[in-house]
Amino acid sequence: MADESTLDEVDLDLVAALQHAPRAPFDVFARALGVSSRTVTRRYARLVDGGLLRVICEVDWSLLAESVPVNVWIRTEPGAAREVAHSLTERPDTTYVGVCSGRADVFCVLHGMTRAATAQAILTELPRIPGVRALRTEWVLRRLASSAAWRLPRLTGEQIEALAEYTITVEGDRKHDFDPLERELATLLRDDARLPYSEIARKLDISESRARRTATALFASGMLRPRAEIEPRHLGYHTEAVLGISCRPHAVRELAGALLSHPATRFLGLTGSSAMLTFDGVFRDEEELADFLTGEIGTHEAVTGIDCSLLLEIAKRYWTAH
Repeated sequence: MADESTLDEVDLDLVAALQHAPRAPFDVFARALGVSSRTVTRRYARLVDGGLLRVICEVDWSLLAESVPVNVWIRTEPGAAREVAHSLTERPDTTYVGVCSGRADVFCVLHGMTRAATAQAILTELPRIPGVRALRTEWVLRRLASSAAWRLPRLTGEQIEALAEYTITVEGDRKHDFDPLERELATLLRDDARLPYSEIARKLDISESRARRTATALFASGMLRPRAEIEPRHLGYHTEAVLGISCRPHAVRELAGALLSHPATRFLGLTGSSAMLTFDGVFRDEEELADFLTGEIGTHEAVTGIDCSLLLEIAKRYWTAH
């Protein structure tokens, strides 16, 4: 399996290009990066086959389930954090699981298909997992930013412009009623966002033009967001933290705006708890995180409190176990 020590400048440039235009053809990447198409093809295959990279589709919550996700902070018996994380990873309703330090020993995001299923999980099933001592839950009321928007700052303006034709821009309002075809298509692209329209058409037994129209509409509405998924540590970001940020209610939008524009932000959500904002961010090291906590965010006049948890190990990210 490949590891971060084997990523060179071309690999990092390719990841950055995939973040900007996840569905662009390899020859477009080659021209933008100044390398051959063969090099791009070979590097992409190596990263994917080595388990470092996936190009997936982030699916809007309303296409997945009737409920919203729930942040779950779990205190475990001493020495049981990894075992509890493993048990959570095996559940089909967890999207993210990590062993952490701070307010809890394990942090996970639970997303049941229905509100009743989510309630059953947090009230009955999770407390019965061996090693769980206590848990705290926070419903995520609204997603403000996601990993699909996070960028590795490597490309020049000229390179970004070369990818512009294949950069997906959200244009319209989100829909609320989805037909069976849209749900089937979302299921296919969730695991492979680079699946060709011809292959989508074959799998769904529809014409290629219909596959293209349906997918394009979902991309433009923001219901499907293609993204390059790679662990931040492979890109040089060795510190990941989840913050519960308390602030004055009237200043939530202002503070959220400041966080949305920050390059460390990978996720930002409005939560139903005393800490109204949940922030997931990545940093080069602990020193960079310290600067963020004591400077950019810590000195913001709207902030009344910060609860910081560092991720020690990631067991599952966006539905996939590590």
